[in-house]
Amino acid sequence: MTTELERRSLLPIDIEEVNGSAPKRRVSILAPTPSYEDVTALTEDLAALLTGSVALDRALQIIYQSTKRRALAGIVYSMWKVISKGHSLGEAIAAYPKAFPRTYVKMVEVAEVAGNLDVTLQVIAQNRRRQSELRHRLTSALAYPCFLIFAAIGVFFFVLIVVVPQFDQALVETGNSSLGSEPLVFTLSRIAVGHRTLLAYAGAALIGAAVFVARSDAVKAALISMLRYIPGFDTLLTQQRAVVFCSTLAMLSRSGVDLPTALRLIRDLMRDKNSANLVAGVLAEVRDGSRLTDALARVDFLPPYGLQILRVGETTGEADKAAWRVASYYETKLDRSIARATAIAGPLVLLAISAFIAWIIVSVITALLSLNELLL
Repeated sequence: MTTELERRSLLPIDIEEVNGSAPKRRVSILAPTPSYEDVTALTEDLAALLTGSVALDRALQIIYQSTKRRALAGIVYSMWKVISKGHSLGEAIAAYPKAFPRTYVKMVEVAEVAGNLDVTLQVIAQNRRRQSELRHRLTSALAYPCFLIFAAIGVFFFVLIVVVPQFDQALVETGNSSLGSEPLVFTLSRIAVGHRTLLAYAGAALIGAAVFVARSDAVKAALISMLRYIPGFDTLLTQQRAVVFCSTLAMLSRSGVDLPTALRLIRDLMRDKNSANLVAGVLAEVRDGSRLTDALARVDFLPPYGLQILRVGETTGEADKAAWRVASYYETKLDRSIARATAIAGPLVLLAISAFIAWIIVSVITALLSLNELLL
């Protein structure tokens, strides 16, 4: 115990009996939770201070005094109190599973035993930045087409409720009996005008649902996982899954986490159920004595090229380096695929919207021409 205190540059000023594990604290369900970016910034700051030979408890004090975010400040203060009583950083952060996932906690626990906490925190921060940028690029690729669709819906109902009724009234007053496609437009307009209140509530609910989806990582992950059934998007999701799996595997392997534990943590990290089930199958086979690449090949989890690179690394005993190479390779391919998908999806949505609006305009103009013929 004395050696551990000297290693941490701590001077005991008070002694009290504590249990072997960190004390359990009540966390209010109304207490604010720090964002993903806040925790990443905390990790980077803590790694920088530890690299500068600042003691862990002192580093947390410095971060607490400098942070302006209430949710993050509360967690940092709680961590400092726990560590000041002689507990480890892993025990302190384990009380906040929403902010610190199991992969984070496990890597910190292993690093504290190995004595390379500063290096491990740097690796965690880099990986979190990488994953955050990856999710941002993927969701940004979907944001533009979704915005166009929402705008088209708004324009469509504006035309039906405000513009088309003006012409519809003129046609009704003249007793014109329209033929062709235009009666459908006027029928839709009458329905929309008659249910304006309901449509207003539906629009508000749709906007609220969009905001909820934008803020909920779980819902966004579920929606993104559904895209694998759309041709073209399945390739994007396969590449994204390869990046997440290989980068996390490399990070855990370099931190000294054994393979079964790493696979279990990766399984919990996977957001869509299908990927989690595949990793669970790989974990079961590895526990039964199979090689990792053999188990991955049987469940068709990784693309063939990535699987071959990982197999070579496993044979040479450098699986972590091979996993990093695979993650970097497919991250580059994913960037290109996202750019290509965005370049294709945007014009396609614009063409569909333009064709739809053109149909309405042509229908109205055709009805007006019929009215002019009657007047002549």
